[in-house]
Amino acid sequence: MTPVAITIIATLAVTLAILVVALRRTQQRCQQAVENAVSQFDEAQLAAENGQRKLRALSDSSGAAVIMTNEAGVIVNANRFAETLFNTEPDWMVGKPIVQATLMAALQDFVIEAAKSGVIQTQEFEPPGSQSRVFRASIYPFPIGLSGKPELMLILVDVTELVRLETVRRDFVANVSHELRTPLASIRAVSETLQGGALHDEEVAQPFLETIIRETDRLARIVGDLLILANAESKTPETQPVDLSALAADIVERNRLPAIDAGLDLDSELIPFAFVEAAPDQLEQVIINLIANAIKYTPVDGKVMVRVSQDAEWVTLSVSDTGIGIMQEDIQRIFERFYRVDKARSRASGGTGLGLSIVKNIVEGHGGHVKVESQYNHGSTFTVTLPRMIQTD
Repeated sequence: MTPVAITIIATLAVTLAILVVALRRTQQRCQQAVENAVSQFDEAQLAAENGQRKLRALSDSSGAAVIMTNEAGVIVNANRFAETLFNTEPDWMVGKPIVQATLMAALQDFVIEAAKSGVIQTQEFEPPGSQSRVFRASIYPFPIGLSGKPELMLILVDVTELVRLETVRRDFVANVSHELRTPLASIRAVSETLQGGALHDEEVAQPFLETIIRETDRLARIVGDLLILANAESKTPETQPVDLSALAADIVERNRLPAIDAGLDLDSELIPFAFVEAAPDQLEQVIINLIANAIKYTPVDGKVMVRVSQDAEWVTLSVSDTGIGIMQEDIQRIFERFYRVDKARSRASGGTGLGLSIVKNIVEGHGGHVKVESQYNHGSTFTVTLPRMIQTD
């Protein structure tokens, strides 16, 4: 073999070796790149799964129903609160139109309209047969969802209690205005009459002055009851051991004469040593209000009975009467501020319409509860239950 051939072969061998080394290095780099890509994909997938789990946990703990839909209003996903809210099995809602899952056609239209407009919207809905429940729905359109198609996030919050509280607030403001305006208008009218010359006519002036005093006393009672109610709602009672039976017995005796004057029989059945942890003045207000109401709404020859009993956990005070009773439609509202079953009689007897609301707030502020059982024209029983205080030696 000639030197030239040997040189060529040697050159080819070296070149081949270099190519093999370069190929191996390229193969290693490609393998490393693939491994890095797989690792990054796994990390991205894990991050996406973690993000979905976090989003799911957030939506499940938000206290709101979160529903993802497509542009046609078909449910893509729903959190557990949505399933609970509409009483469905897990994952049953997925694939169902909004109207089928919620029985709310207006909500389906709401979603479809938002999909067309692409605008965030909020609206309140009342589900059919929901007994005055109110949902606040907010819809958030997304041009591209997880499926690669347009999706919408529907958030439903039960605002029934907020709506009720707002109604109570408005009613309270209106009632306070009315209750204060009525005696003030009477005082002004009488005062203007006196100023116009009636003051010098003794026969006219005397009843007019009595009217001013009576209406002023009425205003004072309203303001006083409002202050009592405000304290019961906003302040923690300063408590001490109170024998409910002894307190009730004292108040019964103090109301004996008013009951006799009204032609009623006021009696009591009280067990001894029924102790509760309470503010004595507030508890006294509760018993006074209940007995005063019973006397006020019981006709002549009727009976009012005050009872105190207890068990291992609770002390119970009940005030029963054989009075006019309460109609069933009024029972649900009897503890509302300024709500009167018999408006004309309540005002004529000097009532402010706050007595039972005061009772409810004081009792609940002491960890107890109050209820009423009544049959129209057959009397009522108001029952107050308070945590029993166990006496230790």
